Amino acid sequence: MIAEIDVRAVLSRSGCEFHSDLVTRSTGRAVRSGIEAHLQEHPDVSVVVLDFSAVRVLDCSCADEVVAQLLRRSAPGAGGPAAFLVLRGLDEVHADQIDQVLRRQDLALVAEERGGGRRLLGRVGELTRAAWERVARRGSAAAEDVASELACSLDDARDALDELVGRRLVTRAADQYFPLPAA
Repeated sequence: MIAEIDVRAVLSRSGCEFHSDLVTRSTGRAVRSGIEAHLQEHPDVSVVVLDFSAVRVLDCSCADEVVAQLLRRSAPGAGGPAAFLVLRGLDEVHADQIDQVLRRQDLALVAEERGGGRRLLGRVGELTRAAWERVARRGSAAAEDVASELACSLDDARDALDELVGRRLVTRAADQYFPLPAA
């Protein structure tokens, strides 16, 4: 199941009713707690789409508390709800803040762009990023397809694709790799 969460609405419920700014670490913790509470009430959620469309300002401390911490806690075995995390409605300043935070922590996630495209934010290797771009563009791909398109060995393509699966940036069914579903 896919859950779409309006980050501005969570901010409002956390006591910041008249603000649309995600600034300060304590505000970020409150928003993350609200999102985590929602996910605990809905354990069947496998993909969480965080919608930042109504958020005006996002600073690095909130990007860390909301995005990076949710990403860490949703990793398999981390103890939190194991869900894929996708961001939506980011403006370029939001995306830059989140990208910086994720790169510092060696994390990555998928962001839907306002024009409908998708991109990776955070740190991944060059081959891994190129493999993700092929899967996202094609809608699905086998390791052989990626190896051929990137002119790399089949083992290197499989390693890159398996890294994407392990980092929860794509899914895998049999020998096919798929982009994360959209809400």
